[in-house]
Amino acid sequence: MRMTDPDPISQPSHSEGDSMPGSSAMETINGCIVVAPSEVPETVHFGPAESEGAYVVIVGTFPPSQPAPPLHVHPQTDEAFYVADGDATFRLGDREGPVSAGGLVFVPRGMAHTVWNSGDRPVRGLILVSPGGAQHEFVPVEVA
Repeated sequence: MRMTDPDPISQPSHSEGDSMPGSSAMETINGCIVVAPSEVPETVHFGPAESEGAYVVIVGTFPPSQPAPPLHVHPQTDEAFYVADGDATFRLGDREGPVSAGGLVFVPRGMAHTVWNSGDRPVRGLILVSPGGAQHEFVPVEVA
C-alpha cells in the first residue's frame, strides 16, 4: 500500500466550486472542502493553499496488492495516518505494528517508517502532512 507520496505538496490547488482535476470526489462549498467517499484507487490532495500552509491532506483508497514504499524518512515534515477502513501494518523504526479501522498513527519528522495494506480488502485512509508549506522530502533509508 502506497499511502505516502514523495511530494504531495506539489499537487495543484483548485478554485471555489471546482472539483479536483480528474476527480469527482472533492468539491469546495463556501470555502469548505468536501471529499465524497470513493472506491476508486486514486488519491485526493488539498492544501497548503487551502490551509494557509498549515498542512496537506491526502485521502484515498489503497488496494491490497499495492506494494509498500521503501523504508524512508521525511526530514522536515510530520505525518499522521488515519485508517478509516481495512487493515494496515506500519513499520516504525525497527518495530512493526498492525493498525485497523479507526486507528491513527503519528510519525514525527525524521522517524524511519513505511506502511502497507496487510489485509485482503482495500484500505481507506487519510494522511495529514504538516507543515504544509515545507518540502515533503522522501528520503529512503537503507535497511541493515
